[in-house]
Amino acid sequence: MAKFGAQTSRYNRLVVVFVALGSFTYGYCASVMGSTIGQPGWYSSFNLPIKGEPGYGTVTTNAIATANGVFSAGGAVGSLFMMWSCQAVGRKANIQVGAFLAVLGGVLQGGASNLKMFQVGRFIAGVAIGVLVTVCPMYLAEMSSPHVRGWLVGHHPIFLVFGYMLSSWVGYACYFAKDTNPNFAWRFPMCLQILSPLILLAGSYWLPRSPRWLISKGKLDEAWVVIRRLRQSTDDPDDLVAKDEFVQTKVQLKLEAEKLAASGRSVWTAVIKKKSYRKRMAIGFLTQWGAEFGGPLIINNYAVILYGNLGMTDHMPLLLSALWLTTAGLIYNPGGAWLHDKVNSRRWMFIVGFIGIVITTSGLAAMTAEFVGTRNRVGNGFGIFFIFLYLAFQGTFCDTTMYLYVSEIFPTEIRPIGMGFSLFGQFASTVILLQTAPIGFEQVGWKYYLVIICWSIIFIPVIYLYFPETARLTLEEIAKNFGEEVAVTTGDTTDEEKAAALDQKLHSSAGVTRTTTATSQSEVNAAGTAGD
Repeated sequence: MAKFGAQTSRYNRLVVVFVALGSFTYGYCASVMGSTIGQPGWYSSFNLPIKGEPGYGTVTTNAIATANGVFSAGGAVGSLFMMWSCQAVGRKANIQVGAFLAVLGGVLQGGASNLKMFQVGRFIAGVAIGVLVTVCPMYLAEMSSPHVRGWLVGHHPIFLVFGYMLSSWVGYACYFAKDTNPNFAWRFPMCLQILSPLILLAGSYWLPRSPRWLISKGKLDEAWVVIRRLRQSTDDPDDLVAKDEFVQTKVQLKLEAEKLAASGRSVWTAVIKKKSYRKRMAIGFLTQWGAEFGGPLIINNYAVILYGNLGMTDHMPLLLSALWLTTAGLIYNPGGAWLHDKVNSRRWMFIVGFIGIVITTSGLAAMTAEFVGTRNRVGNGFGIFFIFLYLAFQGTFCDTTMYLYVSEIFPTEIRPIGMGFSLFGQFASTVILLQTAPIGFEQVGWKYYLVIICWSIIFIPVIYLYFPETARLTLEEIAKNFGEEVAVTTGDTTDEEKAAALDQKLHSSAGVTRTTTATSQSEVNAAGTAGD
């Protein structure tokens, strides 16, 4: 029997990198506002007072908060839409929908003639990234084998932060056009939003559909072709790894479908009434809500304000923001994705990240309380140091874990519902934080950081006590850590033993009425011929 888990083909890696353009789109669209609020031309285009002018603390702060708030609200709408759409029409179709909406939102923002048009574009772009940030890690997880799933799904946060990085450097470069062409300085970065989703949309025709979605829809021949291409290797000429995965996925989905049918519940009622599903839904929501309440988008989107409070002026806040995200893109997020396949624990990656967030945010709050408004370069410098150190923990341990974990914990039949609800948690938290952060920094200053610190202290024991481990298990085997039955486990068992074990489990499962014949040896062997 083939060693299951580590094998992945060049085709698999190319598919992962291409779909990660959707993750890149999310990163760019989510952070472009962070550099836009550092462009004087954006304020003048919409007749907004700049800092130091009358009305800045109310009119301008509210306009900035609204721009980020409607974006997050759009993200919440997009993620909730995925709860139905991903299972109804598939992962690939929704990648295409998200890419199209991202192009439309970018066009409206870059060409906005007034603030209302700009805010509408922000909302549509938000819906787009709500779709993409939900479907992309889901798709990547379903394409990945367990021993490299950390790295492959890790392409989502890696490309996400590449999007952050590009938006920051483009914003910094365009800042120097503020005197000669102030409109270009903010409109060009906004228009650049359409590039990656346009490429993704154009090339999406050649993307394979998720094999797990195909199997759930009874399209076994197409599913086998996809799985075989994903796991092809010259060291495995008989496609034994692909056969293992095909069989396990097929029989697990069959077992789950029969149990659901026997219960008389729909998949929508099961997520409420079935205890293990409720637990998954709660953990998924808390993973995304909790990670965002750790403050990454506050620091990313309002970095210009934070660095300004720490004594940085002119182009320096934009430069520091770009350097901060470059560090994440080149070191921390790739390092975290790599670590996930070396450290055999998602839970401890998350816990270490939040311990670091508590320490670094406390340091930043102390420096801000003591030195904001002063000329103490050492104190302000330590404040900037704590912002960069925060990223080392958040980017390495939390950013990579939050998307990977929620893409793993749900069974195929409820994965779209679970991930949509989980990502709704992210956007619900960002609506609160991004809407209140500029007002909070303006009115209570350093005390606003206590929101991040107190939440992180509470969240650490919650992770330790209630989050099951998912590392190095197939997506089907993770069910056992939630107290559910696994039809077939990988290992050294033969095809005959797997078929017999499955048949016995199907017969002995309490309350299960057999609606189809038991998986036989011929069904197991069919994995070798399906699609040929």
